[in-house]
Amino acid sequence: MTLVKSDIPRLLEAGLKTVFFDSYTAAGSDYERIVTVVPSEQDAETYAWLGSVPKMREFKDERMPADLLEHEYTIKNRTWEASIAVDRAAVEDDLYGQIKLRVQGLAREARRHLDEIVFSLLSEGFTAVCHDGQFFFDADHSEGESGVQSNKGTSALGTASLEQAITAMMRFKDDQGKPLGIVPDTLVVPPDLQWTALELLNSNYYPELIASAAGSQKLSANPLKGRLDLIVSPYLADTNNWFLLATRWVIRPIIFQMRVPVEFSALEGASESGFMRDRYVYGVRARYNVGFGLWQTAYGAMVS
Repeated sequence: MTLVKSDIPRLLEAGLKTVFFDSYTAAGSDYERIVTVVPSEQDAETYAWLGSVPKMREFKDERMPADLLEHEYTIKNRTWEASIAVDRAAVEDDLYGQIKLRVQGLAREARRHLDEIVFSLLSEGFTAVCHDGQFFFDADHSEGESGVQSNKGTSALGTASLEQAITAMMRFKDDQGKPLGIVPDTLVVPPDLQWTALELLNSNYYPELIASAAGSQKLSANPLKGRLDLIVSPYLADTNNWFLLATRWVIRPIIFQMRVPVEFSALEGASESGFMRDRYVYGVRARYNVGFGLWQTAYGAMVS
């Protein structure tokens, strides 16, 4: 079958769509490691179920179903887009390689944005509220019989502060006063703290010298080695704050609410843009938003 000029834009769109999604899939990202993805079917979703799951108990007389918590947490979806314009002459002159590079860049930007909104929200946890009405990172969380609990620190990243944070998270209780059984597994730091974090997590020995009973100095084995995964994110606003997360829990620290996955589309051929402005427009669109999950799965240090 012979191709005519009017076929070119249609075929080009199909090819560029493949280029876009191949690049989108291949682009690296870290956000998936700390989010729970929740499908959305409306403009906003309310999470009345966020909170503690009842503990298993011996079945003696009758079931004791747990009610939903009193508080609610709503995440409203947002619409996102990014677009590029390609001169019609570039298509006519068969400059496919140049157009392909721009579409690949568009795909990487769409992927990068997911990291940005997720880790930016984590960084804002000291001043943004979560499902219990408290700041996500706060010193006085309390639910039911849990007592007052803190997932907020103020100490700089170091051996003692990291060990204290791990212990604090493992001690978190549910609204019945029972241990949640949370075990943190991921350390998140800004680029400024990556070298300190690598030393803490990879050294065979304590980075600090430990005084022996005889008063001399010796190196002690590092119990933090291999215990935590590390994420270095440029989207953490403060250069000194650091975060400890439990990412193997059912509800992770951040909820990623997906309404409409990323779509690639084109305005070309007989479109207004192609006819009036002599150019084709390619763009991406998606609807999603992020919010806080369980505060018990995260510990944040706000270092002055």
